[in-house]
Amino acid sequence: DLQIVLDAIGFVQGITLGGLLLLLNRQKYRSSFFLGLFLIFFSLELLMYIFIHPDLSELFPQWYLLPFYFSWLLMPLFFIYTQQVSVLSQEKIKYWVLYPGILVFVINVIIFFLPFETKKMLYFNFWHDLLIWQFGTFYSWLIGFWNLRLLYRHKLEIENTYSQLTSKELIWARNLLIYLLATSMISYSLSYIFNSLPNHTVYLAAMDIIAIYLFSYFGIVQRNIRSLLNEDNGMFKLTSKITKASETMVVDKFKDEALMQQINDYISNSECYTNQNLTIVDLADAMNIHPKRISTAINLIQGRNFNTYINQFRIKKAEKLLLSDMSKNLSIEGIANESGFNSKSAFYMAFKKFNGKTPHQFLTKVKA
Repeated sequence: DLQIVLDAIGFVQGITLGGLLLLLNRQKYRSSFFLGLFLIFFSLELLMYIFIHPDLSELFPQWYLLPFYFSWLLMPLFFIYTQQVSVLSQEKIKYWVLYPGILVFVINVIIFFLPFETKKMLYFNFWHDLLIWQFGTFYSWLIGFWNLRLLYRHKLEIENTYSQLTSKELIWARNLLIYLLATSMISYSLSYIFNSLPNHTVYLAAMDIIAIYLFSYFGIVQRNIRSLLNEDNGMFKLTSKITKASETMVVDKFKDEALMQQINDYISNSECYTNQNLTIVDLADAMNIHPKRISTAINLIQGRNFNTYINQFRIKKAEKLLLSDMSKNLSIEGIANESGFNSKSAFYMAFKKFNGKTPHQFLTKVKA
């Protein structure tokens, strides 16, 4: 049976890669422990489905209904992982989202040790199906959508803190979370609404293998993202007088406009935007102004986040370089680096965003 083969491949792959992520876990740099658990539990659930198969359940009745239905735990585990690697790791980690899953796991362990016929009767029982299986699916959706909100909050803070967003936005986590939610909803629909569709379990098993590989790959390369606004260093060692004033300040448009002009002048004169790793804390430290004041001014007066604001200076610098004699000696990647971008792709994306054209199209139009 192709489904059994695919589930078996997914099981071995998930256990191996999940174990690797457990070994790679480093709290300060790569908090992959809960993602490792996520992959191991994900693969164990595949093992449960293998022995639920009618052919195997008759051959191995002792393995029927293994206590590995983890819909109550998978999304919460990924939620905790996401919070730990994001800038929101400074907030209290919501371990309580695991409690319902732990309770259901204990119940499933008790059920597993019941006689085979009793387990079979429970498996087809309406209330068991509703309370354990369907409610577990609904709970996973709830946590999944909550996780999407967490990732959105993370994105907003990243854009207001860093001038380079590469590997910091957790776009992969958002996309794979949407993938998980979509496949879960498809699986639920095929199981309870369109269950007559032939071979649908094979397609779902193939999608599980893809998910395991992608989660493993990104989990290995993803490093923790620091929340600079919560760290007690650099700018935050200034006098408490500055901090207190910034926290209690009433927004004054005229003061913000004056501050914005001060920020513009400093960035233009210092060309600090050419620092590829520039953060709002670096700027605040150099100007002796609290970063939240700078962020507020940029958001309210410019109507932009810190990342977009800094990129506008970089693009202007790139335009000058493209039109200067230096462009004869510099590649596009060289111009990107000189302007403060850390990659050609980031440069192209920002250039197209501000000008509506690629650098090559910009040059062609200017020379025409």
